[in-house]
Amino acid sequence: MLKLTRHLADIVPDPVRHWINVDKELGAKHMFTIGEPDPIPKDMLAVYAKAVYDEELSGKVSYPPVAGEESLRKAIVGMEKNFNVNYAEDDASRIYVTAGGSQGLQFAFSLFRPGSEIIAMTPCWGTIFNMTAHSGVKGVPAELFKDGRFVKENAEKALSDNTQAVYVNFPANPNGIVLKEKVIKEFADWAVAHDLQIISDAPYKYLIYEPGKTPYVSPLNCSPEAGRKTTEISSFSKIIKPDIRLGYLRIAPEILEHPEAKRLLYYFRNLSAGASRPAQAGVTAVLNKDPKLGFLKPMVKNYKEKAEVLGECLEKLGCTLTEKPAGGYFLFPQTPDGMDGEEYVKKTAAERKVGFIPGSSFGGSYKGFENLKKYFRAGFGGGWTKEKIREVFN
Repeated sequence: MLKLTRHLADIVPDPVRHWINVDKELGAKHMFTIGEPDPIPKDMLAVYAKAVYDEELSGKVSYPPVAGEESLRKAIVGMEKNFNVNYAEDDASRIYVTAGGSQGLQFAFSLFRPGSEIIAMTPCWGTIFNMTAHSGVKGVPAELFKDGRFVKENAEKALSDNTQAVYVNFPANPNGIVLKEKVIKEFADWAVAHDLQIISDAPYKYLIYEPGKTPYVSPLNCSPEAGRKTTEISSFSKIIKPDIRLGYLRIAPEILEHPEAKRLLYYFRNLSAGASRPAQAGVTAVLNKDPKLGFLKPMVKNYKEKAEVLGECLEKLGCTLTEKPAGGYFLFPQTPDGMDGEEYVKKTAAERKVGFIPGSSFGGSYKGFENLKKYFRAGFGGGWTKEKIREVFN
């Protein structure tokens, strides 16, 4: 008799793509749904494409290194130092190159024994809970941060004897928040005090609007103890383009030093036989050409301006932007008059032909987080212009 994994019982329909389909079925044509970046400048795309082309014509037929090309891992260390992440030189050996950020997250969650629990800051990308369920661990939603502070009492309530790790995401999806260093340090100190691993998901840190005012702060750099417990994950889909499916994770030293970790690279290999060598060559060329990612500056400036334009348009519809984003290409407004988010999304799809994602997709379906059902996410990447946004809403 066929028996499928019991973990399927905990998987829900993709919380974003499900609603994209609902929007389209109801007639939405203007999609502010899936999170896609704007196209990068053509001159930098040419740098990427040339390296890919040269690699393709090199004649190599071997599989790429499982952990990733050494040249790319070293380039990542150099790049991240420009974004307030102070990797040590030997951190290149702790970096695994992944087939996208999602693979990195899935790998990180799967390291913990089935039955373990991982606290996840909420609101968060709803797929996080599918990923934890797929790994046989339980994602426990918790409002770890509110009004710019670390809510220790909420963190304590989410703790159990089975808690192994805590997941955070800055700038956050869906609301784009970035917190001050003292707040992240307070959180990191708390995690260390409870002997928890920290999974820091940070693919949007390159897109902070005013890094001098609200710099990205990694838990990794808050203290030597936090650095030993922090696994940081990122993705090049926000830097180059999503379809190259390339990301990375810097694995916490404490994990790599575990007695069972000698098989970790082989465990990682089971996810794939290595990320695309041409894609790695292309990204390496971009990072070597511009390790500070200066080519993103005009794009980030445009994201900030589009956030303001879209926010104004939504406020005219009666929505309230309770938190203005500090980075990324999302808004997370409250619906008019506290209307149920799913009903509002259906209404805007049918009447205005505009597609959004309801707050239930970001933790609002969990007990204690019903307030998130009054919110929705509006993404404005993917090539949207300020003029087109105004045209759609006027």
